[in-house]
Amino acid sequence: MRNNRLSNIYDRRTVIRSNEVVADGHYLLRCECAEIAQHARPGQFIHVMVSQDTGMLLRRPFTIYTVDGHEITMLYQIIGEGTKRLSEMPVGEPLHVLGPLGNTFDFITHPEPAILVGGGAGIASLMLLATALRKNGIETIGLVGAQRQERLLSVADLEAIGITVHIATDDGSIGHHGYVTDTLIDLLEKMNWHRPTIYACGPHGMLSVVAKIAANYGVPTQIAMENRMGCAMGVCLGCVCPVRTDTDTIEYQRVCTEGPVFNATDIVWDI
Repeated sequence: MRNNRLSNIYDRRTVIRSNEVVADGHYLLRCECAEIAQHARPGQFIHVMVSQDTGMLLRRPFTIYTVDGHEITMLYQIIGEGTKRLSEMPVGEPLHVLGPLGNTFDFITHPEPAILVGGGAGIASLMLLATALRKNGIETIGLVGAQRQERLLSVADLEAIGITVHIATDDGSIGHHGYVTDTLIDLLEKMNWHRPTIYACGPHGMLSVVAKIAANYGVPTQIAMENRMGCAMGVCLGCVCPVRTDTDTIEYQRVCTEGPVFNATDIVWDI
């Protein structure tokens, strides 16, 4: 993974250009942040001040979903008071946005193919990567999982850039009836690829299963972690995860700075 700690980070005041429902409990917000848009790379995130008038002092982290000129978007799920307030903010409302933050996905080995595995809102962390992969002519397959059809995300966006998408839902309302990891196993069993690489983001339990599957099949895998963050600058240590180092010792690394992207084999999943 490429580390971006030395790259420019910008703290900008902007306004909401759009903030629309895209699925049950999920919104897509668009705002203008020219410098962030210019420097954003796949896997990186922004830290957003939802509202200074509500008593919410901490910013919230959101993955950069897409970049279009001077604009960026973020795809988010309502999971607490902060994201609920964000979903209610109208066009023209000001936001304070810090970014781009974190390291990035790496595809310099030119995977054949790239397999994207997104669970729920985790697919948001893979969209910018999907766009970069396709621009570089890399065959890309998308596996998208959701609880039910009404909560399914990003399928049309992925298909619009030429990615074949396989869908899985917990209740079987669309696509495979079961987990997205079932679909991953089916693909790896049936296909004979030269150099596949898996890129995944989603709930912790799903990611641990992806890591085990990848290890069983010997497929290199990069995972974007979604730990809760306080400062997003590596100071508060609130987002650490256990990582196995080159000397086979375990240390706690900060998802906001050493991550959010890690090799799946480096993460210690059973702690």
